[in-house]
Amino acid sequence: MGQSVDRASAARAAVGAAAMLAHEIKNPLSGIRGAAQLLAGGGNDELTTLITTEVDRIAALIDRMQDFTDTRPLSLHPENIYPLLDHARRVALAGFARHVTIDERFDPSLPPVLTDRDAILQVVLNLIKNATEAMIGQADARITLATAYRHGMAVSPAPGRPRQPLPIEICVIDNGPGAPEDIADHLFDPFVSGKPEGQGLGLALVDKLVRDMGGIVQYAREGSPPQSVFRILLPRGSA
Repeated sequence: MGQSVDRASAARAAVGAAAMLAHEIKNPLSGIRGAAQLLAGGGNDELTTLITTEVDRIAALIDRMQDFTDTRPLSLHPENIYPLLDHARRVALAGFARHVTIDERFDPSLPPVLTDRDAILQVVLNLIKNATEAMIGQADARITLATAYRHGMAVSPAPGRPRQPLPIEICVIDNGPGAPEDIADHLFDPFVSGKPEGQGLGLALVDKLVRDMGGIVQYAREGSPPQSVFRILLPRGSA
């Protein structure tokens, strides 16, 4: 749990920096893009296309940073997790995870989970996308969505605070190579990524959303042969 607390502190610091950066950068970007469009057709189409493409890429990054800095409370309600996980699986298979096999290993007796529908969908989709990107070019790429009820599971969200029951477990498991050892303990820190083109915000956003739902998220290499396991622990939605 110490690492979770450290991540929360790092996330709070990054939120302030990212919010300021987003505000300062986004307005000038629209002016740059407008100027590039005015230049189009003046004999430098390749250059203007490059400018607008890069501006759009940076704007998309800023949008993700603004998602990360959103401090509005989530709308938490008891939800049946299975339709949400199935929806995330179908969305992934229809798009970025076409080359991956996605299995389901569900506990049929799982009670409702206290969650926000949009937030949990974003979390699961981000984790599936992260796993998919880690297995690019892997012929036997496989992801498993698993659920379980962990009786007695309780954690403290911060030092000095009482332990909270978090019995609902949702796992996204893949048979990829896993995170590089030098960053494995910092995967959920903002701006940490093991991918050359990674921005280091996807897993940080996962951590933020899960914490906003009252839960925690963990990463581990488990099993033989080893697999990457992203484990989400959340409160149940009914007594």
